[in-house]
Amino acid sequence: MWTWINRRNLLKAAAWAAIPPGLAGGLALQAGTARAGDVDYLPVTLADVPYPEPITFSVSMPGKDPVTLSGHYWYNAKAIAAGTRCPAIVELNPYRCRDGTLYVDSKMHPWFAYKGYLAFRIDLQGSGNSTGSITDEYTEEELSYCVQVVNQIAALPICDGNIGMIGESWSAINSLMVAARDDCPSALKAVVVNCGSDDRYNDDVHYMGGAMMMDNIGWASSMWGWLPSPPDPAVVGDSWRETWRQRIRNMSFWFQQWASHQTRDDYWSRTSVRDHYDKVKVPVFIMSGWEDGYKNPVDFVLRGLGGLGKPVAAMLGPYGHRYPFDGFPGPRVDWLTYVVDTWWDRWLRAKEPDPKALWPELTLWLGNSREPGTSPNFDDSGRWVAEDHDWMKRVKERTFFLAADGTLSPTPPAAGSSAAAPLALSVAGTPLDMGTSMLETSSFGAAFNADLPGDQTPDDQRSITFDTAPLAEDLTCYGYPVVKLNLSCDKPVAAIAVRLTEVSPETGKSHLVSYSFLNLVYRAGDQAKPEAVPSGVFAAEAVLNIFGHVFKRGWKIRLAVSPFQFPTMWQAPEIPELNLHVGPVDGKPPATLVLPGRDPRPEDEGLGARLQTRTAFVNPELYVPTVKTIRDGSHQRVVERVNVDGSPGTLVRKTFDSGRSILGGVLDNLLVDVKAMENFQILDGQPLSDTGFTRYETTLQRGTWIVQVVTETRVWSERQSSDGSVVFRYEANVQGFTDGELFEESHVEGTVPRLWV
Repeated sequence: MWTWINRRNLLKAAAWAAIPPGLAGGLALQAGTARAGDVDYLPVTLADVPYPEPITFSVSMPGKDPVTLSGHYWYNAKAIAAGTRCPAIVELNPYRCRDGTLYVDSKMHPWFAYKGYLAFRIDLQGSGNSTGSITDEYTEEELSYCVQVVNQIAALPICDGNIGMIGESWSAINSLMVAARDDCPSALKAVVVNCGSDDRYNDDVHYMGGAMMMDNIGWASSMWGWLPSPPDPAVVGDSWRETWRQRIRNMSFWFQQWASHQTRDDYWSRTSVRDHYDKVKVPVFIMSGWEDGYKNPVDFVLRGLGGLGKPVAAMLGPYGHRYPFDGFPGPRVDWLTYVVDTWWDRWLRAKEPDPKALWPELTLWLGNSREPGTSPNFDDSGRWVAEDHDWMKRVKERTFFLAADGTLSPTPPAAGSSAAAPLALSVAGTPLDMGTSMLETSSFGAAFNADLPGDQTPDDQRSITFDTAPLAEDLTCYGYPVVKLNLSCDKPVAAIAVRLTEVSPETGKSHLVSYSFLNLVYRAGDQAKPEAVPSGVFAAEAVLNIFGHVFKRGWKIRLAVSPFQFPTMWQAPEIPELNLHVGPVDGKPPATLVLPGRDPRPEDEGLGARLQTRTAFVNPELYVPTVKTIRDGSHQRVVERVNVDGSPGTLVRKTFDSGRSILGGVLDNLLVDVKAMENFQILDGQPLSDTGFTRYETTLQRGTWIVQVVTETRVWSERQSSDGSVVFRYEANVQGFTDGELFEESHVEGTVPRLWV
């Protein structure tokens, strides 16, 4: 069976995120095979929950033509036959609810229906079988349509007027945004936010610590490849041709607006719930995993809402961009059963759950020291513990001082000592060949995911590193590592990558624990007000991504600092001469690493036993059986040295091949064939050569209906000969074919001033 992997799902590793490039059903079945023995199918049959029923909604905005949003819903056959009015659970995203997400949706939504809920999956405007155009993420138009859909569902004669919103990645984010709107529907009673964000600038796929991420390009390219596929004539009839033509003609390449807002201005703030938790009107259950790029929002939402006395629940597991019942790496938990009995029933049916069955306010996985690798399970190297929104009050800081000899010591340097360690970009003849063992932004977290971080040693060797002595005892941490540095730099724009790793006493390999970037123009802390890097020594504080981990006795803790991290962090336009001063300098305190120590809590006891690890979900083959597999799917990530016009460089190539399959059931013998290719390339010593380029190829066929879509994108930088300024350049093409003949095409290109990245 196949499914699309949303880039945030994969961001969307750790990074092709919630469902962009396609991964075939063949790959999904491989993942299932890897879990053999720890998965049960929930007792859902087609007699209980039939094929989802098609439905449309008419929505509108002032000054725009009305739009038809298309989708379907699962329902409990006995309840509907008896005339029972049911509460509803709603998900809206642009990932094509039929040939896009139906397989993965079928693992979860039919279970909600089996338990007496209506479960809706609706395509946003300009996607799937819906009309209109989608011009960006989370626009006022999109969110208004979400509100209108919720209100219309609440008014259906089969609905009792109580609605929950749910989602992973995109639909997680818009669910949280709807909950914080002034016009939040009174029918909305609760939301579930899985692998979503409350801060679009810092904790999504755009900027991290103010440094631009490769996903600012890759995700825009993913959506450019994902959106232009046509509606299905089996659903919309003859109108599919004109809808498809207008969809292609109205395509926009979202990198343009994302790159035009290089600071955390109102463009990002107005839809970032982090700036207005007080407006959230309903209970929120927010989750993510350590291998995902959406960890920090779980904590921010937990503390933000919990501190205001608002109902909130949270979970941080070991997995990537997946739900807890279906995540990799494991252990997974039986979340589907729990979320109905203790969340939806509580807030949509007013049934108080058994207090003994409730998980803590924050259910937290603490990993242990382990060798780096892509194991599908961490069951034997960690444990579940209990936390809450007041956890910061219990942190016991552990401070380590950076020393000129490359050590991390709990002892401060001697008075008057100072040292400078240059962070060179050219090492061992491979300048800028960096970051290839690093994770991407958000991980799909599957057994076959090549984007999970590997041995960090190659990157460590191209960084300035500081190691502790082998630990004399275990050190348990939960929170944000903070690195305080004194730096000097000769360029007005520069960024650093800071990684926290642990070094194995047996193999010497380096395992990534946490990381982040810091654009030095935001060293003062206000990301809306960048300041050029000054001359002389200045202080900079990097707050790394949240982590929960036990550094084991005998292992070393390592801090690594570098001014580049290809391909994850987009490179600064010029190679800086950047120096790190480890000792006290110019009246500034010495450089330090501060770790958030955690003591055991009584609430930890017995929690692991309460979390059922034998997970269960609906057999998706009930709704989308594979009729025939013509080509198996595959996923490859290759790093290679290249030579471009005599200049050596590094190329990272990723290919996501869905395979070629004919899918039955709801899809009625639809052939699906999707291949996505994403590439990032940089030439040695030429930071402006940092380039992203992608190609998507999609084929859909049922009987005599045959369509193909081919998209290409390219983003790069140039220095203008007229005034020496640096700009981003971009171009994107889309072509749609019917029966091998060109049906419609579109091309966009442009230039964006590169000011602060």
